[in-house]
Amino acid sequence: MISARVVVTEYGGTDVLKLALEPLRKPHRGELLIQVEYSGVALADLMRREGLYPSTPQPPFTPGYDAIGIVIEKGEGVTAFAIGDRVAVFMDGLGGYASYLYAPVGEVIPVPASLDPASALSILLNYVTAYQMLHRFACVSEGNRVLIHGASGGVGTALLELGKLAKLKMFGTASAQKHSVVTSYGAYAIDYRQEDFAQVLSEQAPEGMDAVFDPIGGRNWDRSMRTLHRRGIFIGYGYTSVFSQEEENDWAARWQALTEAGTTANGNPVHLYSITTLKKERPEWFFEDVQHLFSLLLQGMIQPLISHRIPFHEVARAHELLETSKATGKIVLVHS
Repeated sequence: MISARVVVTEYGGTDVLKLALEPLRKPHRGELLIQVEYSGVALADLMRREGLYPSTPQPPFTPGYDAIGIVIEKGEGVTAFAIGDRVAVFMDGLGGYASYLYAPVGEVIPVPASLDPASALSILLNYVTAYQMLHRFACVSEGNRVLIHGASGGVGTALLELGKLAKLKMFGTASAQKHSVVTSYGAYAIDYRQEDFAQVLSEQAPEGMDAVFDPIGGRNWDRSMRTLHRRGIFIGYGYTSVFSQEEENDWAARWQALTEAGTTANGNPVHLYSITTLKKERPEWFFEDVQHLFSLLLQGMIQPLISHRIPFHEVARAHELLETSKATGKIVLVHS
């Protein structure tokens, strides 16, 4: 059998994404061989493709955080799963864009058979990120005021949905054409292109924010911090401003400095969130939170927003949709 995977052949635009074919091997002891049904697409994949993400490997490499598929072969000593089981795997940002995956049994998550696999896939990166930021770090409670930047994206819509469940008072930045998505979760929508979010918040919630979730970085972080209540927390979880030529590119240094400081200039607590770092430090949290979120999904209490289901071989189109902000929610690659 032959496996296909997407390879970043050099740093650059979508033209550097190539399909590579290779023969499958037998799974090693303690491994499962999984035939992938869906792979997730994330903004960090684009940053790795362009060489803008810290610790990005030198090309060639295969990007991708999350995948769901069917167990087709077991290595020696594996008793926990059966052939035909649907399972999920979370990688550290590398390897997910592949039609077959080898995974150590301890990293494999059973997926309830009744779940839509694309919705279940959204849990691994988007919803775990949102849940952990809200409940493990911001420790939100009913009535808290929160600002969510990039509110129409994959993590943004997860924050909105989980925030609605927690009965938060939410404000979300998004382009005007996506405001209907933001308001559908009960949030107040702010047009980041035409409005000054800090000014809007000073009028709508002069008490300040109890928590801000900001994946943008640069000057946006500075302005977000100034919207906080005196006991509010700032959580940064990305630095998409590196795509802008006007912003600093050495964001890893600022990330490190803020992590070490632990507070804003005004003394508010700061947490810079990385799902891969936290999964290494507290793996039990990751698996607990996936199971909790799968339970919410089974009960119909959350319904992840799937923006596009794109054929695996059209991965460049998936990247273009993210780059041009044409996606709302999660983009998934479909393996036929």
